[in-house]
Amino acid sequence: MRKFSFLVCLLLLALSASAALADDTQFIEHEPFLLDDAWVEGSTHPNEYHYYPFTVEEVGLVTVRAQLFCGGQVQLLDADLVQWDEHYFNGTAGAPDTYDFTYYLEPGTYYLRSGNGSSQGDFRIKGTLEACLCDETTANDDYHGAQAIPSGETIHGVLTQWDEHDYFTFTLDGETEIYLTANSESGNAQNIALYDSDMVKTAEKYTVQDYAENLLLPSGTYYLDVWGGKGPYTFRIVYAQAPETLPANG
Repeated sequence: MRKFSFLVCLLLLALSASAALADDTQFIEHEPFLLDDAWVEGSTHPNEYHYYPFTVEEVGLVTVRAQLFCGGQVQLLDADLVQWDEHYFNGTAGAPDTYDFTYYLEPGTYYLRSGNGSSQGDFRIKGTLEACLCDETTANDDYHGAQAIPSGETIHGVLTQWDEHDYFTFTLDGETEIYLTANSESGNAQNIALYDSDMVKTAEKYTVQDYAENLLLPSGTYYLDVWGGKGPYTFRIVYAQAPETLPANG
């Protein structure tokens, strides 16, 4: 019985020690940093986790550089503190470790979290934004929210990091030969597909780069799907004849 009581005491002491260690964890939120390429300095101690918010004002390519003069971990989080990416560092005071989080992001609030359970030392972070032209509506990630496009208008879009697809739509009143042009401005492998009103694929082109084609289509509603590599793209569909210019009365 004494041996059993001794084991119980040891277990209670271990649980108390674990609870004490858990209570030592600190979550520290800092002021937002700007995407102005200026360093923000910080330091961390064991069981500290530092949260640095930043705001993306326009759709574009965001690069956040983290540099640790110690060991540790840095994570990229969204506004709901859901982790999107992480990197482990092995820096020292004399040889910092550097990593760039580079993504095409939509407007919103994001966080960079730096911390670890054992190391301590200095770190610093900075960020930049390269804004992209973007004519997209917010609902066009799904064909139910496909964005209507006028004939002959050049559309600028961006496949951001968590976009799978961008959808656009147009309607033909009768059989029409359309002229479709598209170009990937990001250098990534972006693709386009054309669907009819039943979402049956009627045409597809992989890795669009200075792409141009005439397509003869029957009347109906169509959906253009842009998918693949992340980054900016442009396209234009001419599906209506320009009105004839009437001669001036004279």
